[in-house]
Amino acid sequence: MMEYPIWHLTTFGGGFWIALIATLHVFVAQFAVGGGLFLVVTEKLAYSTGSSELLDYVKKHSKFFLLLTMVFGGGSGVALWFIMALLSPQGTLVLVREFLFAWATEWVWFVGEIVALLIYYYYWEKMNRRDHLIIGWFYFLFAFLSLLTINGVVSFMLTPGVWQETRNFWDAIFNPTFWPALFFRTALCGMLAGLFGFVTAARIKERSLRCMLVRFCGIWTLTGLILTVLSGYWYLNSLPAEQAMLVVHKSHRVAFFIQIFKYTTPVILIGGLFMAVCAPRRVNFSSAMVMLVVALLFYGSFEFIREAGRKPFVIWGEVYSTNITVEQAEELKGKSILQNSKWVPQDLREISPENRLRAGSWLYQMQCAPCHAVNGPMNDIVPRTSKYTAAGLDAFISGMGKLNRYMPEFLGTAQERSALADYIYSLGPQKDPALPATEESELTAASFDPKQEYVLMAWPLEGLRLIIDKDRTMTISDKGSIVRAQLILRGDSPEIVTDDVKIVCKPQGMDETFELSPEDGYFQSAPLEILPYTMEGYQPLPPLDVQAVDADGNVLAATTIVLPVSTRPGCNKCHGGGWNFPEQGGFSAQTAADIVTVHDRDNNTDFRKRLKNSEVIDCMGCHDGEMQLNLSTVLHGFHAVYLSGKSNDACMSCHPQESLRGVHVDAGMECVNCHGVMENHALALLKGEEQKLVATRLMKLITPVEFSLDEIHARQPHDQQPDCLTCHVEFGAPESDSAFNEWTADKAGLFRNRRDEMDAVMCAACHNAPHAVFPATDERDNLRPLQYMGEAQPIGAAGTCTVCHEDEMGYPAHHPGMGLE
Repeated sequence: MMEYPIWHLTTFGGGFWIALIATLHVFVAQFAVGGGLFLVVTEKLAYSTGSSELLDYVKKHSKFFLLLTMVFGGGSGVALWFIMALLSPQGTLVLVREFLFAWATEWVWFVGEIVALLIYYYYWEKMNRRDHLIIGWFYFLFAFLSLLTINGVVSFMLTPGVWQETRNFWDAIFNPTFWPALFFRTALCGMLAGLFGFVTAARIKERSLRCMLVRFCGIWTLTGLILTVLSGYWYLNSLPAEQAMLVVHKSHRVAFFIQIFKYTTPVILIGGLFMAVCAPRRVNFSSAMVMLVVALLFYGSFEFIREAGRKPFVIWGEVYSTNITVEQAEELKGKSILQNSKWVPQDLREISPENRLRAGSWLYQMQCAPCHAVNGPMNDIVPRTSKYTAAGLDAFISGMGKLNRYMPEFLGTAQERSALADYIYSLGPQKDPALPATEESELTAASFDPKQEYVLMAWPLEGLRLIIDKDRTMTISDKGSIVRAQLILRGDSPEIVTDDVKIVCKPQGMDETFELSPEDGYFQSAPLEILPYTMEGYQPLPPLDVQAVDADGNVLAATTIVLPVSTRPGCNKCHGGGWNFPEQGGFSAQTAADIVTVHDRDNNTDFRKRLKNSEVIDCMGCHDGEMQLNLSTVLHGFHAVYLSGKSNDACMSCHPQESLRGVHVDAGMECVNCHGVMENHALALLKGEEQKLVATRLMKLITPVEFSLDEIHARQPHDQQPDCLTCHVEFGAPESDSAFNEWTADKAGLFRNRRDEMDAVMCAACHNAPHAVFPATDERDNLRPLQYMGEAQPIGAAGTCTVCHEDEMGYPAHHPGMGLE
């Protein structure tokens, strides 16, 4: 791709042409080896039995053999070289350069094959028996030597072994899988000789001779099949660990071909037994051709399974399927591929809105078309990417070659990657799960009488609860939202009240009332399963009326808050599916099904099967931080591989926009200011569980940003979060705009659990929930300060101590920096 012209492919991608031509050519070429032995052995048998009919059969079979192997086999061999040179000129160059002596030798063997076979066919009546048999043996010898030589080259492409260090010709030829591959292909040659023999034997009219030959061919077929299966098992077990992992441990990638191999093996076995032993008289041309087609499927499926171990390379560790060498790939990292490829048109070397899709199409031809087709019969890119949005495709392409080792890493800039994603997206149905903006419901703050005896502070435990749950399918998060409250008896010295009172809350528009339980100085509700769907439409901040009542049912104080819940995760950008509730949100069954499918594929689980049995897949049931990674750790660690380099956009890819609504938004801050960019955020979580193998594996795939890995401090999700006092030193004005890498020691240090310096009033009582700190950008979050102070500020700010105190206070008792000194 770097140095050579680009062959533009659409309906029939490169994978189709290689699979079609190579499979047919090698199928016939291996028959050429076994069939040569079959000819001389059968001819010898005719002479020893004195059967002129058998000799006539051998003569006719030799014509069929000549036409098939020399004409079709030779022509398809040229076609294979032609297609290889078009698809992978760089890979072809390596094979020619490293195996020049082998190719020259193979051509000597091939010329010997041609000469011997022509003499063998045309001199049946002109040579004595002994000399004719010698010519036949010479043909077989040359054919086998050709197989031996080419086997070294083909097995080298999968397992180059120590050649990568020594660059020695003999190390390349006698690579780690040379001998098992040779035994496998030799056994296959014998099996194919018998199967092709069925084709010509079935056309013999004389019944007894036909039966004898069918039995004879059956022996070749069955013996070859047994040896093929055994040597094939040896072959696969001889693969180096990394290649074996791609074949065995990722067998789902070639599951279809594994099934074909499993089913065609007994068909050939039973068919061979039936034709040779049970009913040789019933064998006809049609049944023989069916067996031949089954054999083609058998052989082709094995080749697809074997080839799975070579991905993403044409030559393992040397040349990628994209026709880029490993050395070139290292040099190109972070650079423009369009500007560094010689055959790209000049007007596409800089991407603009006008040429964006055209540039994307060239990027597709350079990095996708060697394997994938567009609306074609094989490796069709359209159905494979139909579930993605353009942003989802961009993320997937970003992660190629990392977790997904079947494809090489994308080479090019982020702009080029985005253009490729847009082009591929334009080929498909272009599903867009974007939702209309939420129409905010108008809420009025409750009234506040300065003479009232009590003040009720209430707030949600979390700034936003993202509900990722599909009933009867799967659940990724808890649905319940928790409300906390503190009742304060106003006075010269305000008091926290928890005895002889009851705190209740009631969602507006609902009849159900929930009671909060008294805790250590505050009240807390059980998880409230309240969803953001109302008669007015989707409302991610549904209002909640909270009251404090005495033992007689008298209302002591009341306030209105909002309960921030969202059912709009960004999962469907990559996992497909729409929304459970059209135009509103909700985790759809289709999205859930794709997630469990991917999980089954990559982790050998059986979730799809369990779903069919009406089981609910609870992700937190396994990812509890004990045996498996904590759910937050594995989600961020896995997705960081795909979302690297996107800064805050990585957060917004999955979390809804309303996740951050507090005062920090107006200050220009984003998620990454506190939690760090996706890469660093994930690494901190993974380091907290680095004793687990999965964590160390993921850490190797993520590159930290502006920090070294050693500098990033480990943390536990949910128990350790960025510390507010990192920026607000001594509760003062912020001294920094980043709290990343300074974590609270434990749960007690979390903002949601902290109290003032008198260990009485909780921080959130005055400041509100995390991510929605007063004054929040959404006025609905500010109902409580508007009720008590008439303005959106932290409770007690700007000289409003009389919300709880009888008089204005001159001393910042709750914490320094209150502006009262």
